[in-house]
Amino acid sequence: KQRQNKYKTQLMFLPTIISITFLFGGLFTDASSEGRKHNFLRNGKLPIPTRDCTHVITVTVEEDHTLQGGFERPKFIEREFTVFDPAHKRKGEAKRPLVLAYHGVMSDSETMRQLTQFDREAKDRGWVAAYPQGEWKYYEKMTNWNGAGCCSQGQDEIAFTKDMIDYMVKHFNVDENEVYVTGVSNGGFMVYRLLCEMGDRENGKPWISAASVHSGLLGAWQADFSSCSISTDTSLVHFHGLADPVVNITGKPEGKQELLPFAPVTNAEWKSVNASIDYVAEAMCGSNSITSTSKPTESTTCHQMCDGKVEYCMVEELQHMWSGCSNKSLHMYDPNHATNVDATKYFADSFARHSSKKESELVKP
Repeated sequence: KQRQNKYKTQLMFLPTIISITFLFGGLFTDASSEGRKHNFLRNGKLPIPTRDCTHVITVTVEEDHTLQGGFERPKFIEREFTVFDPAHKRKGEAKRPLVLAYHGVMSDSETMRQLTQFDREAKDRGWVAAYPQGEWKYYEKMTNWNGAGCCSQGQDEIAFTKDMIDYMVKHFNVDENEVYVTGVSNGGFMVYRLLCEMGDRENGKPWISAASVHSGLLGAWQADFSSCSISTDTSLVHFHGLADPVVNITGKPEGKQELLPFAPVTNAEWKSVNASIDYVAEAMCGSNSITSTSKPTESTTCHQMCDGKVEYCMVEELQHMWSGCSNKSLHMYDPNHATNVDATKYFADSFARHSSKKESELVKP
């Protein structure tokens, strides 16, 4: 009887335990990989994809610690990313474009996948989509990217990104000359840093052929931007809400407390939207003059520079949200998604315009 009562007591608390597990698992899916089913790369073989054409892959990154600000980190770090490959790789067929999508601070790759829906664009266009997972173990225990001024100074994201791209080129029939990157919030800061520091491959082509940023800015992570060398063979589209209270369009001085109570954000400093875009445009074409203006919707105004290679779009009343996101369960849900621009499709269209690939050449599922 005592044993039966013990089991009854345990069963009585089971629903509560399950609820707590789902609550914190949902909030902190980035905090631990233990207990989740992963398809790791083992013995040099590709992981077996799940039924929805998804792979979760781990690469071991050798970090450059010369500029790590004194953080104690091992030289070799395991980093993870999720790949959506709807057409599956086929030898002899045309190599495919790759889009990398970087999530925001305290978020994760799966949330970015749901938020942006780049799986949809990959499936429709014959691309491969990949969602990198931010680091969390060694600094503040919150996922973050060591972006251009926000929100960490620890991890070597340039090495991680190059390792991801090389892995995808080798194992997923990806075209190394057609790599697109996008990011939101802290992930947007990350994209600005990639534009600045990835540089060119040995063939003289840029690692990043096209980029897009949503609700992130160019941070002042270095006083003179001495390592910021943006290729003239790439492009950028930037989306920002005029009412964004987190990454304000007017910029942020170091030490100003934002809504997010996270020390790296408080310590960060970033430029305004105009200053960020002007810097990129001047690097790409030597001019920050607006060459044309368009209004894809009544609420969105887009300005083109450098003959369309640089574009920034301002969305009225949009806060720190992904323009066009209709998923109410997500923190960056856009309540005006029905009338605002679908940022994902807008970004994908921009990538396609600057691509050397014809969609008819690509294998679609």
